[in-house]
Amino acid sequence: MDRHVSVIGAGSAGLRLARKLAENNIPVTVFEDHAEIGIPEHCSGLISARNTETLGFDLKDSFTNTIYGAKIYSPNNTQLRIESKKPVAHVMDRSLFDKTLYQQAKKAGAEIVLNTSVMNVKGNTIFTQSKGKGGVKKADIMVAADGVNSRLRKVVGIESKASDFVHSYQVKASGNFDPRFVELYFSESFAPHFFAWVIPENESSAKIGLGCKVGVNPVHAFKKFLKEKQIDVHIKSDNSFLIPCAPPIRTLTKDNMLLLGDAAYQTKATTGGGIIMNCKSADILATSIHDHIHHHTPLNEYEKRMEPIFKELELHYKIHTYQSRQTDAQLDKLFLKLKDAGMEHFLSNHGDMDEPSRFVSKMITQPGIISLIPEAVKFALIK
Repeated sequence: MDRHVSVIGAGSAGLRLARKLAENNIPVTVFEDHAEIGIPEHCSGLISARNTETLGFDLKDSFTNTIYGAKIYSPNNTQLRIESKKPVAHVMDRSLFDKTLYQQAKKAGAEIVLNTSVMNVKGNTIFTQSKGKGGVKKADIMVAADGVNSRLRKVVGIESKASDFVHSYQVKASGNFDPRFVELYFSESFAPHFFAWVIPENESSAKIGLGCKVGVNPVHAFKKFLKEKQIDVHIKSDNSFLIPCAPPIRTLTKDNMLLLGDAAYQTKATTGGGIIMNCKSADILATSIHDHIHHHTPLNEYEKRMEPIFKELELHYKIHTYQSRQTDAQLDKLFLKLKDAGMEHFLSNHGDMDEPSRFVSKMITQPGIISLIPEAVKFALIK
């Protein structure tokens, strides 16, 4: 007898999982709160070129720009310029991207139920609400992929706290932009515990935003950022959303319930990006569910197979923690040390926005690294 999987949440993680399960002839239903996939759009839409290819993403409908590097600014505007001759990232319309994943999942045979909220789960029973009416569904395996504001994290025994998140505000704006580079701005003045960004869609349009610790008004912080950096743009639309900014949740299973995606903090704490890690985690979970159904492996094998992802996400969090503990004066000095140590050239050749382990260990071989030894010690002591 086929075992049925229910996925709560039709974001990138839930839809990727549904497609992979359906392709393996595992019956799967996805429940989504909203009436339309990809709305509201809570993402900057910047994803790495390398993993776009690795994961086989189809960007032809959602693609808006190709990025070749980054200009990173310290509080006093010291610039680190990282540049590659090859594309390092793509900018896409997140709403259209999710719609592509939706069509792929449906084509594979997944059932996707929109405008339906999952209010609670108990055993094999799912309690839903749609258009004011309650409902009851049955499932053998349930996956909570219901995003940063997950209702179902508590079912697995995870209690969230305010410090687990960054509060962001982002606008789409018209102006004059260099389409080859993203821009990142660090300062406790306007982006405490995170940073501000400019992600160009083309020469005249960009996504501009910032994140800050919960408790700081992100709209006020954003206005301060524009004024302080003298950025002159015309705002066309805006939105605000939370970003998980914590170590990944390692307890991902409880009985027949599993956590996935932003609900499990499978998000890079350095950048707030979640698409790549969410989808890699979805692929691991799809294989784990397949093996559970067909080979009777335990569901918590998912947690063991996630270990490489956990290590990368924990390294992202360690880098974020190091950065967020620096004063503006300390960041200014650090940027000068990084420039003097040749880190612009090094990161241009070896940097990786998804997997920092690919370059962190190589840094110790750099000739100018001796000046950064005190900083390396501080970093190593972070737990």
